[in-house]
Amino acid sequence: MKKLGVSTVLAVSAFCFLSWLSPLKAYADTVTLTLENVGPGNNSGGVYTYPYNFSIDGSSSYVSLMCFIYYDEIYEGETWTATVVPINSSSSQEDLELAYLFSVASNPSTSEPTVADAQWAAWELFDSALTTAPDQTGVSQELTNAGNADLSDFYSGYVLYIPDTGWPSTDGVPQSFIGPAPTPEPSSLILLGSGLLACAGAFYRRKRRTA
Repeated sequence: MKKLGVSTVLAVSAFCFLSWLSPLKAYADTVTLTLENVGPGNNSGGVYTYPYNFSIDGSSSYVSLMCFIYYDEIYEGETWTATVVPINSSSSQEDLELAYLFSVASNPSTSEPTVADAQWAAWELFDSALTTAPDQTGVSQELTNAGNADLSDFYSGYVLYIPDTGWPSTDGVPQSFIGPAPTPEPSSLILLGSGLLACAGAFYRRKRRTA
C-alpha cells in the first residue's frame, strides 16, 4: 500500500479547512444570541425600534437585527439559542414582506421616522390587531410598499432568528428577529489553512531538491 507523503497530507488538510470556510457554509442551524445594546437611541411611542445589536456565537463584532414579534420582551445581556431559518423563494409572503421592511430599516440612508415606520410595519405584519403606532399612516404606507414590491430582490442573504432554548424559566420567550445570515469569524482557521498549504509547498520543494 502506497504511503501518502507529508506534503500530500498537509495539502489535503489545508483543503479541508478552507473548504469548511466556504461561503456556502454561511450559517448554522442554531446560533447563540446575546443582546448587547439597542439603538443608538431609536425608539418610537416609548418602545425601542431597529437596530437591536447582537453578538452571535460570542463574536466581538455586533450584528444589527430587527424584531418582528411585538409582545415578547428581551433585556440587555440576555442570551439564548435561536434557530436560523433562511428566507428564500419558498418562504411565506409575510416573511418576504418582512425582508423588504428590514431592507428599508437597515438602509443607512433611511430617515429615523421611516425606520420607525418600517419597524412598526414589521410588528403589524405579524399582528394585524396591533395599531398603536405613533404614525399609523406611515406604517400603513410601508405595509403597502412591502405588498407591492418585487419581493424576489429582498430575501437573498436574510434569515429569521427564532428563539429555541436557553432563556430563564421565569422570563418570557425572547423576541424573534430578522437580519443578515450569520457568517463565521474564521480568521484563525484561514491562517491555519494557509499555513498548512505553505508547509506543504515547502516539503514538496525540499523533496524535489533532495530527489
